[in-house]
Amino acid sequence: MTIPSFTSYQPPNVYVQDVSVPLVAPPLTPSQVLTLVGPATGYRTAVQSLLISAVTPAGLTYQGVFTTAVTGPPAIAAPVVTTLSGTVLTVGVDYTLTVTADPSGNPGLASTTISRVSGSTNVANGQQVSVLYNYADASYYQPQVFTDPQSVINAYGQPFTPAVPSAVNASQVANPLSAAAQVAFANGAATLLCVALNPADGSLSAQFNSAYAKIATQQAATIVVPVFTDDLSPQSGTVAALAQSLMQGLNTAMWNAYNDGFPRIGFFGLPRNYSESDLPVPTLASSVASRRTVLAYPEIVLLYNTSAGQAFQASGCYLAVALGAILSSLPVDTGLTQQVIRGLAGLTQAEIAAMTNSVMNGLAASGVSVCFVNYAGAIVCRQGLTTDVSALNKQEISVVRQSDSLLTAVSQGIQNSGLIGSPITANTVSTVQEAILGILESAVSTAVIVSYTNLSVVQQSYPGGSPTVIAITFSYLPALPLNFITVQMSIDLSNGLVAAQSQQNASGTGA
Repeated sequence: MTIPSFTSYQPPNVYVQDVSVPLVAPPLTPSQVLTLVGPATGYRTAVQSLLISAVTPAGLTYQGVFTTAVTGPPAIAAPVVTTLSGTVLTVGVDYTLTVTADPSGNPGLASTTISRVSGSTNVANGQQVSVLYNYADASYYQPQVFTDPQSVINAYGQPFTPAVPSAVNASQVANPLSAAAQVAFANGAATLLCVALNPADGSLSAQFNSAYAKIATQQAATIVVPVFTDDLSPQSGTVAALAQSLMQGLNTAMWNAYNDGFPRIGFFGLPRNYSESDLPVPTLASSVASRRTVLAYPEIVLLYNTSAGQAFQASGCYLAVALGAILSSLPVDTGLTQQVIRGLAGLTQAEIAAMTNSVMNGLAASGVSVCFVNYAGAIVCRQGLTTDVSALNKQEISVVRQSDSLLTAVSQGIQNSGLIGSPITANTVSTVQEAILGILESAVSTAVIVSYTNLSVVQQSYPGGSPTVIAITFSYLPALPLNFITVQMSIDLSNGLVAAQSQQNASGTGA
């Protein structure tokens, strides 16, 4: 039915018209993609067959070629050029490599050509040669998406050393990103976003900060975990101080993203050479005290090296990876409390013995997510906490995630409605109200929140406000985690045992 203009005769009646504007709310549970940030092998390897000439240089396919050996870490070999008969050619004697820098100055965009040295007795002009070289093009240090562990290995290298190192207790992690990916997929991660650290960015802290900047506006990067070598080596100060700096850098990156409209949570695990005497773990957690950052404990876990056939001690950053992966696979209203951790070979006996109830209670009270071995022998997260334990809505990971999901849905839903920039008419306030109602109802139906109340949509007016602003306010109830069940038992001794005689025996008569 439409409302007539009444310029001509209309019979007395009630006229009703639906002026609703169809609005489609976005999905309220965006993909929870686990993002891993850390060092990788540092290069890729290619083999190329081409014709070498002293007249016309031949270009190598990939950019960012390492034309000389790099001592590292990581150690990178220089190119090896051989003839088809197997003769190894010598640079400067048989061939030369020429690098053409990119105008941007990015070494990952530099191109390389190879030319024959005139007068070489080992290779003829126009002869075919094979070039084995390592490179790190511009994409190597950029965010990359993976859906299986083998793809990560193909991109960054093998996760573990092929044999047990000769040095006692030496790390068996050859590639932190690949090792972390294996743990992540074992704990339910469906998709990974990986960012390899670029050593050219400076110190380890600077490398991480640069990597965080590359994912700053990636909506899917809702869970971020930094990984690193098992034993951190600070340029100055203690390992604990460096770990604290890295954790604070992660927290700053999470808050910067949140303030820009990209809410996310960071998970931090400690290096295995962390000294609690230098900085107690509760003090570390309290120094960050943020609902955007989770601190996993203990600092040492066991990983299994399939190539070497043994378990070894690794850093707690892989525990943080496991927690982040589990969270990425769960609904947003579910936290990490009592979740079973997989992909690890266990905890050390020293850690198990040290984690008494009083110790674990003290850690958790400071905002540490403690993982322990339960009575069934499984590694379990005792309680999923952020490092901000000042209030329930800040310390519970599930409550923080519900808030983040609702924030994203409201922001994107209103933005995608096309209302911003449109002229304000008599129907605009009701149209905005319909939009927010659709989003909130969808949030309830998809279990992002339990309910909402006190919805208000008001156009501001002078002098207290600007008439170009339509203000929306509401309250919502999140799904709160069930953390405690209390049971009271008592013994009832009021009923003693009574021997019941048969009626026949009771009457004193027998057959």
